[in-house]
Amino acid sequence: MQTIKLTDAELFNCIRQDDQEAYRELFERYWEKLYLFAWRRLKSRQEAEDVVQHIFMKIWEQRAVRNISSVQHYLFKAVSYEIIAALKKMLDNTDDITTVNESVLPIFNNILDKMGVDELDKLLEEEIGRLPGRMQEIFRLSRQQGLAIQEIAVLLELSEQTVKNQLSSAIARLRKPMSEALLITLFYELTIR
Repeated sequence: MQTIKLTDAELFNCIRQDDQEAYRELFERYWEKLYLFAWRRLKSRQEAEDVVQHIFMKIWEQRAVRNISSVQHYLFKAVSYEIIAALKKMLDNTDDITTVNESVLPIFNNILDKMGVDELDKLLEEEIGRLPGRMQEIFRLSRQQGLAIQEIAVLLELSEQTVKNQLSSAIARLRKPMSEALLITLFYELTIR
């Protein structure tokens, strides 16, 4: 069978049936486009190659269970998510800090400028409102009213350790949605570039 004449969907159906020739054809059709897409965002040849290779490995490994209606859309969306994961990994690696400073931080700062302090405050306030009652109260007393842990413990008749635990839990709960909001915005900025 000539895989060159097949549509992307037909290729993927062949891949689901362990057709290595169809897999190679899909790889040939999209590798360069996906690599350039990743490279423009990561500014690292190795990271961009790793991202694309990882996507194609997952396609082959999960070929029997994947059901993809739009192959091109799936591939670019998958690469976008891998780019975000690579950026997070780069932030943890001090060797990659220069790349992050030169290519990622300007985008991130642009996002923060667009969002504005008011929008971030609104988002934070919504998330604080979702905290359980006592945790929310402790967080507000600490962060918004500036009370020390000892003062909060006396005011609420709790042990200092309980106040510390509640405050730590509140911060951990708030960190995830705030980070996700910033990452979603970063993802949006990366995909429109």
